[in-house]
Parts: sequence; C-alpha cells; structure tokens
Amino acid sequence: MDRIMEVSPYTQMLKTASMAIVVCGLPEVQEGRCGAFWPQDCGAAIENLLLQAEDLGYGTCWCGIYPNEERTARMKELFSAESTPMAVIALGVPEEEPSARGYFDPEKVRYFD
Repeated sequence: MDRIMEVSPYTQMLKTASMAIVVCGLPEVQEGRCGAFWPQDCGAAIENLLLQAEDLGYGTCWCGIYPNEERTARMKELFSAESTPMAVIALGVPEEEPSARGYFDPEKVRYFD
C-alpha cells in the first residue's frame, strides 16, 4: 500500500486502511459497439462494492486513477498489469462518519413526465 500511495498522492488514507482494492478494466475486451463503456462498467462495480461495504459496516474511499495518464501508467507498472487501473478503493473500519459535503443542488435537477 505504501507504493500505491507513492503513485497516487490522494490515497494517504491507506496508511490506516485494512486493505486496498485496485479496480481494473480491459477496454480491448469490449471492442466494437461496447468498447467505450468500460469506465462506466468499472464505476458501477465500484459503486456496488462501496454500498456493500457500508452495509457490512466498513468505511471506504474511492480514489480515482484513470484517466490520469501518468498515474494509470505508474499503477499499471506497479502491478505488472495488462489491464487498465481505474481506481483504488481504501477499505477498513471507519474512524469517523463525515457529514455529506452538500454538493446536491435541487435547482439543477429537472423532472419530466
């Protein structure tokens, strides 16, 4: 985890996390009409992981890697991976329960019948 923190400066919570999960995608496997959707597939998998972890009482933090080319390349090298690293998920026992940051703005939501 120390080496992950060197590659991605926004993963410092790994100092106290129980584990890290590196989520990777294989864009070349989805060639053709679905090829451009691998980031959405990984994002959906990550969100499901986060929701399940919370349900089990764990704390998580989604730390992006892709599409930052330098971090993606360095993480790929770190793990000798053929796949494309999308994100690092820090997982462990939460030390705090921070309040929502309040980015939701109901004025920016439109509803249609």
